Amino acid sequence: MKIIADIGATRGRWVLLNGKNTNIIKTEGFNPYVSEINLFDTILRSLESKIDTTNVSKIIYYGAGINNEELKKIIEENINNYFKKAQIEVYSDLIGSCRALCGKNEGVVSILGTGSNSCFFNGKEIVKKINSLGFLLGDEGSGYVLGRSFLKKYFRNELPDNISDSFRNNYNADDSYLSKVYNGDSHKLISSVSKFIYSKKEEECIKKLIIDHFNHYFNEIILKYNSKNIYLSGSVAHYFSNEIKEVSNKNKVNVISIIKDPIDHLVKYHVV
Repeated sequence: MKIIADIGATRGRWVLLNGKNTNIIKTEGFNPYVSEINLFDTILRSLESKIDTTNVSKIIYYGAGINNEELKKIIEENINNYFKKAQIEVYSDLIGSCRALCGKNEGVVSILGTGSNSCFFNGKEIVKKINSLGFLLGDEGSGYVLGRSFLKKYFRNELPDNISDSFRNNYNADDSYLSKVYNGDSHKLISSVSKFIYSKKEEECIKKLIIDHFNHYFNEIILKYNSKNIYLSGSVAHYFSNEIKEVSNKNKVNVISIIKDPIDHLVKYHVV
């Protein structure tokens, strides 16, 4: 049995391939930059309880935050603790999106989810990469940065009353909400606000917030690649595809493809 894993910051999918049979196990997400390694151990223990690990011969892992050899080794070693007979390959989620989206074509590949990442792919490998820098310094275009922009306006009373009231009622955003934002691991909480933004995206002020968000992303990241083609993956890319296309058209960049979830494409990539 072989496993292909796509692990984002918010959620993980582990596809079990056994001949012609497939099964998907969903877990929490994991990013070594924002989560403690013991969370990854919890995820692996959960997998161990659901499958016979001794029957797994190979694991191909694509994960958020895997951008150097040290992190790859940490992930490999932790997986090996639970899947002792498996050959383990660890790649960044960015390589996964390149393989899922581009085939042998070249262009900019962008992941827009809880966090963001991008590169220029030449059809074979990544040849240029602008560092995302993570949620503290960068992550432009991400659900986190979009949610943060909204919360700044909310707490500074810069939104219309109907939107503020709706957010307060739906998210229990009372005086204690701000303390939650500053209480430990809050990047997922802030990113989840993008769901509310999507539900109100036809409101004039929210539409402007979204367009400004992606204008900033294109100016800070995408346009610096000097490429006319872009491929996107991730939940933010999927749900805000119309707004992304509006910004890309203005900048004369062609959106070739947008997929919410690369896992099915990765399975085809490795099976064919």
